[in-house]
Amino acid sequence: MAEEVLSKAYDFVIIGGGTAGLTLAARLSEEPSINVLVLEAGENRENDPQIDIPALMSQLYENPDYDWGLKSTPQADLNNRITAQPRGKVLGGSTAINFLMVSYPSKTDIDNWGQLGNPGWDYETLSPYYRKFETYNAPDDSRAADLGSEIIDPSLYGSSGPVQITLPHATGPLDHAWRPSFLELGLGAKDDPKRGTTLGAYTVLKSIDSNGKRSTAASAFYYPNASRPNLSVLTSAHVEKIIFDAKRTNNEVIATGVSFSVLGREYVLPVTGEIILSAGTLLSPQILELSGVGSKKILESNHIPVVVENSSVGENLQDHVLVPLHFEVVEGMTTAESIKQPGVLEWALNEWQSGRGGPLASGVSGTGFLSHASIIPHIKDAATAETIIGQLAGTSVPDMPTRQLDIQKRLLLDDKEADLQFNFAPTGFSVHDNSDRLGSLFQHNDPGNYVGAVAALTHAFSRGSCHISGSDPKLSPTIDPKYLSHPADLEILADGILFVQKIFETGPLGALIKDRPDGSGKVYQPSMKLEGRLDKAKAVEWTKSITVSSWHPVGTCSMLPKTEGGVVDTELKVYGTTNLRVVDASIIPLNVRGNIQTTVYAIAERAADIIKNGYQKKAV
Repeated sequence: MAEEVLSKAYDFVIIGGGTAGLTLAARLSEEPSINVLVLEAGENRENDPQIDIPALMSQLYENPDYDWGLKSTPQADLNNRITAQPRGKVLGGSTAINFLMVSYPSKTDIDNWGQLGNPGWDYETLSPYYRKFETYNAPDDSRAADLGSEIIDPSLYGSSGPVQITLPHATGPLDHAWRPSFLELGLGAKDDPKRGTTLGAYTVLKSIDSNGKRSTAASAFYYPNASRPNLSVLTSAHVEKIIFDAKRTNNEVIATGVSFSVLGREYVLPVTGEIILSAGTLLSPQILELSGVGSKKILESNHIPVVVENSSVGENLQDHVLVPLHFEVVEGMTTAESIKQPGVLEWALNEWQSGRGGPLASGVSGTGFLSHASIIPHIKDAATAETIIGQLAGTSVPDMPTRQLDIQKRLLLDDKEADLQFNFAPTGFSVHDNSDRLGSLFQHNDPGNYVGAVAALTHAFSRGSCHISGSDPKLSPTIDPKYLSHPADLEILADGILFVQKIFETGPLGALIKDRPDGSGKVYQPSMKLEGRLDKAKAVEWTKSITVSSWHPVGTCSMLPKTEGGVVDTELKVYGTTNLRVVDASIIPLNVRGNIQTTVYAIAERAADIIKNGYQKKAV
């Protein structure tokens, strides 16, 4: 197969067959005259039930057939813990292993990109692309009533895109209680969150098709188009570096080839067109550095010749971090632990296969976005946003450009913007020191049934980095997100977990949680070993001891002016090169609220239009 690939010429070679890579491949190959090749390190796993069945995603983590199995360095502000950094190593990328959650950034989030020096990248320009990739499938009337879908405005969603989205099946009273409990506090969403200005809690949309199967970049963009004669995909192809011509034109270098291996055999593919790097936030900077694009200090220390010097490659790493809290439910509630009971797994599989319902049909079922200011009346000992900003005022933040800091200060003071996301799932959590083993977090031995939620930061102040660990392309990158290194992140996240405690004591949800016999509060999951209700001091310690990644890293190849930390320009071209672009989450200069898969799809859709327009101009 590799030899057949090498025998052809391509207009575009895409490195990475994930969210962005397959979107680009499908859109570019719509033009019959454009020949496209995708090189993907993982395998094609079409019709794999572990991918297709939504609630089985936890079985994929740390499995080398699906996950790169990346890890962070020890994180000083997380009690020196190492955290898992899962990335999809399969056709479809992380859309094949993620939590399937469909959320959208705020209007301000996207407009902020333009304010950072990226004209043409704003909400008005990007919002059509948030519809282009998707088709919203409305639930039937009974399911709609169960899930509170009255806030959804179908006119805001796509109706002809390949990625299928819908509301998941509710699994019982716990799912039904999420939004009403927020409404009791005046914090339930009352308008469609896709409008770009909505805060509050609601039932989360999922990337699930009408048959109840996970809708991935592969099932949406590749499988329906696999027969196109101008679209080629080579799997098990591990790209090692991009090759450049030493000659320069206008101080820019030309990419002339790609070095990759398939099952241990080395190949070099000559390239006469463009190369598009879509390997993701943690692997795109690694490939750039292995190719000689990056910090002179880092490259020379690893004996890699410098082709393009840019110290911003691999920097500006941002992520959403989360901290969980779990409670024991009253008798009779169906949770993920119910699967352990004899015959329940067989029943659940039958429910999914026959009607795409039951506990395997969803997983995380609720979400919500709130400002820090909005939760303060409901918890004790919370510092106000103004107090936090006062601590920041007049100070610089290490590794954060000034314009980013100014925007984040403004976001924190704006009570109409989300500082926190809350996600809900009817399951317990394995609480231990092995946060580097993500799969084990969903496997616990506590007797009983549990429900929980996580609080996640939407706009972390902390900045980290991701760089090569050596010149060997088989080495995993050194990932140092510096989680909670900025005190504002710890403050906000600790307040977020105090609010999670509050919501599980409130309204319909609180009625489904067991009370302590002494009346001192609700019953925590035993392995959490938390005594009494959390106060601020306990919340801070809990946050340090259990926080993990939300697995939404961005920023390592940021779209910014080069003098302000940029790696790519507004047409996604790598500075200092003529025919190399980066299109994936790594170009996001400032993180957005919520799960980022919709944003990566939108970026890829817009990038495809930019690239096709440029190709057509050259053809003329």
